[in-house]
Amino acid sequence: MRAITVKYFAVLTICILVAACAQMSPHASVGKGTENLNHTALTKHHENLARSMQAKAEEQKKIIKSRSRFSKFGRNAQSAKKRVLWRIHNYEKAAEVNFAKAAYHKKIAREQGRHDTHTNSDATKEQIDKASFRLDKSTPVNSDGLEDAL
Repeated sequence: MRAITVKYFAVLTICILVAACAQMSPHASVGKGTENLNHTALTKHHENLARSMQAKAEEQKKIIKSRSRFSKFGRNAQSAKKRVLWRIHNYEKAAEVNFAKAAYHKKIAREQGRHDTHTNSDATKEQIDKASFRLDKSTPVNSDGLEDAL
């Protein structure tokens, strides 16, 4: 009897833990594809990151120029200078990567903008209006689907 109670208690505990850890919304991951991304916002984000990395690199360059101590402390000064140069290199590299990402997202945003203008163009609306006009006026149509010229 005690073994059965322990098994039921263990199963009940596991069920409660699974239910507590499960997502409440079944559609939480829907709509997170690439088609729903705001590429204009991503462009601005990556450009801002790149500019901040460039600013940090410039700050480190000013540190190197302003410090005269690098020559006074021998080996430690050399390693300190190398660390600063390494940081400058990493900041510049990160800026390049972020500018490349910004260019990519800007390109995608332009393509999406062009796609939206093509699908919602005035020419398409006019064609739809012409079709409804033809149906309203009940213009005679050939078997080819063309209007009679006469």
